[in-house]
Amino acid sequence: MNRKISVSGLTHDSASAFVSMMGIINGHCSVIWENADPGQADVLLVTAKDSPRATSSKSDKPCILVYPSSQDRPDAPFTLSHPFRAMNMIRVLEDVARALPG
Repeated sequence: MNRKISVSGLTHDSASAFVSMMGIINGHCSVIWENADPGQADVLLVTAKDSPRATSSKSDKPCILVYPSSQDRPDAPFTLSHPFRAMNMIRVLEDVARALPG
């Protein structure tokens, strides 16, 4: 099964790192993740500082909040610390995939 994720609000380097790592870990996940525009995405990946804007939209899409590993984990169902670690990415993407309908 393929799922789509939109990366928003990260620096260019961080977004590129996430998309590159996503390609590497795809063979280790139960679904194939593809980068997409927010309107087409099943999931939104946003910075923790942008989370109020992302979650206040009318979207019912799950959000993965990205936060610096030097800070406390945000109080949210799906979080990912930065710099990204492959096993953490796999864990959060698998958790999100299980939470999605269908």
